[in-house]
Amino acid sequence: MIDSISNDALLQQMQEINGSSESFGIESTPQDGGGEFGGMLTKLIEDVDTAQKQADLSIQNLASGDSNSLQEVVMKMEQAEVSFQLMKEIRNKLLEAYKEVMSMQS
Repeated sequence: MIDSISNDALLQQMQEINGSSESFGIESTPQDGGGEFGGMLTKLIEDVDTAQKQADLSIQNLASGDSNSLQEVVMKMEQAEVSFQLMKEIRNKLLEAYKEVMSMQS
């Protein structure tokens, strides 16, 4: 199981993104003392990268015979896929919000 990406951590990150306005130059006070917006996105990307690397390693272990748990390999692959899809959706929402803000300034 990938411990670095938990459901609670992803939910918290999504809530921070929802409440964050730092990228638009508006200062906000973090409710729980959380870090800056860019740092949170960097951590999310690192977590997705780690999940994908762990999934690749589990595939290699299965192929080499070091592991014979197909369920574990499939689970790690699915966790990596879900975390990547979440990151992609967050990116898409941020781009939509950015384009909307930029169109308001025109």
